[in-house]
Amino acid sequence: MSVNFISAKERSGSNQLKNFLAVLLLFFTVFATFGQETKNYDKVVIGDFRYILHNVQKNETLYSIARLYDCSQEEVLAANKNITGVIQKGMVLKIPDHTYQKPQSAKVDERKFIQYQTVSGDNFYQLKLRYGVDEEELLKFNPDLKEGLKAGKTLLIPIKSKGESAAVVQPVKELPQKETPAPPKVSNPGQTLNIGLYLPISAAVTDSLKPTAKTLSFLSFYQGVLMAVDQLSKKGVNVKLFVYDTEKSSSNVESLIKKPEFLDLDLIIGPVYPEVQHLVSDLSAKNRIPMVSPLSADDKYTKTNPWYFQVNPLKKIRLEATADYIQKEFPKEKIIFLEGGNSSQETRQIREHLERSKASKENAKGLVHTYNLWEKGIDELEPQLQTEKPNILVMADLNEVDVSIAMNRLTLLSKKYPLILIGIQEFTRLQSIETENLHNVNLRFLSNYFVNYTLPAVSLFMDNFKTEFGTEPTQFAFQGYDIATFFLKSIQKKGNPAHNIQLESDTGLLNTSYHFKKISDFGGYANDNFTVVEYNSNFEVRDLGIVRHKD
Repeated sequence: MSVNFISAKERSGSNQLKNFLAVLLLFFTVFATFGQETKNYDKVVIGDFRYILHNVQKNETLYSIARLYDCSQEEVLAANKNITGVIQKGMVLKIPDHTYQKPQSAKVDERKFIQYQTVSGDNFYQLKLRYGVDEEELLKFNPDLKEGLKAGKTLLIPIKSKGESAAVVQPVKELPQKETPAPPKVSNPGQTLNIGLYLPISAAVTDSLKPTAKTLSFLSFYQGVLMAVDQLSKKGVNVKLFVYDTEKSSSNVESLIKKPEFLDLDLIIGPVYPEVQHLVSDLSAKNRIPMVSPLSADDKYTKTNPWYFQVNPLKKIRLEATADYIQKEFPKEKIIFLEGGNSSQETRQIREHLERSKASKENAKGLVHTYNLWEKGIDELEPQLQTEKPNILVMADLNEVDVSIAMNRLTLLSKKYPLILIGIQEFTRLQSIETENLHNVNLRFLSNYFVNYTLPAVSLFMDNFKTEFGTEPTQFAFQGYDIATFFLKSIQKKGNPAHNIQLESDTGLLNTSYHFKKISDFGGYANDNFTVVEYNSNFEVRDLGIVRHKD
């Protein structure tokens, strides 16, 4: 073993060299660490661009960050709309990555594809119905769809059979308003029916968004329409559905009716709210396109548009039809109207209409009575009741407190006397009313819709709906299905002029029965059919038949 001895002078020079190298190494380490903390290379691709995600550090400015990534402050501001030039530590900024090149899609033989330009309201389910291509297959040939299905995109849709040819879609153009009414169109066998659906369903028509609570009813209605289109397509009816989000905005509706396809529509369903219907109604009348008001009971445009179809009649018509039902069902029975000092005008309206209809009938005199159940309680009413057969009571009050009080008192009476309470559908939606009490008083009311869940057709619809959408159909889904089915089948059979549309429902509807009556020479049509619904003492909810409002 050999040992090398180093003199003090040599040891001093060696230590100086080591110290210098240590300082130099520390400098590079700090510099490298600083660079790693400041420049963040997490990246994200949005649309046609890629961005670097930068986490803002202490003392950094917009200018220093822009220089760090070799871009301008304006580019950083443009990519981050939420800042105004003032940044703080902890913010994450998107920095344009100028080195990014968008990957080129693989070349495909366009002769094997249909070119389709998407419009507002398109979704993957509609495209599947129309072309038989599911979402996964569309994504395969259209990678941009990962960002969402947006209007204005040209999609490549694989042709399923050899007989199909590519459909070239023309660029979108602004629609000039017509100065003269268009001639009526008549459907031909095999012709595609163009349907415009105007609903406030912002979240429902965009696959990438979740529906809010406000839109759930309209989403369900829309899904019901899709189910109808699917069923009719299987029977050879060609339908192209355009779905438009009105957002309950007149300005939005104004832009939607300028879409190039508007004048080619064979049917308009919606808008829902009367305050945004006027623009669509005007063009519906001008261009002779049938327009269906699916949910509103407002008859403002029914009076002025001869191409307007009102599905839900006015409440006044429903109350008068209720009086007609009482007259027909209980012509010689004693009828007791439950009225009080604060009773609603609806109860009086039924009574007054019934009294007018009975006025000319001598044998009906003395059969209509009134009683204030709220002031007098049940003591003075009880002697007027009979135990051998049902006692007919009528109440259409809309005040929930009054209805709750009345229902509790009538339930007590029902333990000793058989009752039939003629009321209104609104009772079933009052939170303070127990459903059991509706059955105790044998509630009957008139409704524009009723779903008989024992019918095989209803069960099949529910199964198909749950398979397609993963949830049970609501009342709105049934309504959407029936409206689309009725009008599409009618137009497909008879053409779309309003006077040719089949005005009464046939088989195939699930929860409604339509009979459209023209309200005037210059007006449109209103549905005047009602279903009599009964909540009976056997805890069944039954359909007792159809009542039509008398002229």
